[in-house]
Amino acid sequence: MTHIVILVGPPGSGKGTQAEFICKKFGIPQISTGDMLRAAKRAGTLDPKYLAIMDSGKLVPDEAIIELIDGRLKEDDTKDGFLLDGFPRTVPQAEALDALLSKKGLKLDAVVQLDVPRELLEERLVNRRTDLNTGKIYHLLYNPPPEGAKLEHRADDMPDKVRTRQSAYEAQTAALLPYYEAKALLRRVDGVGKPDEVTARLEAALA
Repeated sequence: MTHIVILVGPPGSGKGTQAEFICKKFGIPQISTGDMLRAAKRAGTLDPKYLAIMDSGKLVPDEAIIELIDGRLKEDDTKDGFLLDGFPRTVPQAEALDALLSKKGLKLDAVVQLDVPRELLEERLVNRRTDLNTGKIYHLLYNPPPEGAKLEHRADDMPDKVRTRQSAYEAQTAALLPYYEAKALLRRVDGVGKPDEVTARLEAALA
């Protein structure tokens, strides 16, 4: 039995943490379009026009993401399913994903939305740092990095970029949740609280 789950939520909602739980529970890989884009950026394989869009805090074109996902689904570890983290964010993206899955004879099992108030999201993101040596993500207030960590404050985690990303998310996903709700796939989960508390709610929603 395959498990194909989409995890959606605004930037800073904790998608990465909860994605780990879902992947362990079902034994499936996490496909994070953000991670794939950043990996392509680090490797120098990302088209410069997409790089400029990323650094401005805006979202790259749909065709670039679908191309990344299509390539990823050809790998063996996705045979039992996968979790999509952070994509789709719009109805056109959802329709493009539906077409891609249909072409491969696959279908979605559930779409989980993590709900977190906007003011809490900003606090989470602006204080986030990435250790360039390990790739681990820390938070200056809630999960401080160890001494000696080589920290990066991502360009899209700067206060003005955070607000741009949040506004873009809200504008573009306004129709996405009703789209999946109409398909009886949507599961809404309160994303406020300790990670394990959110995980318990998420597990109940997927039961």
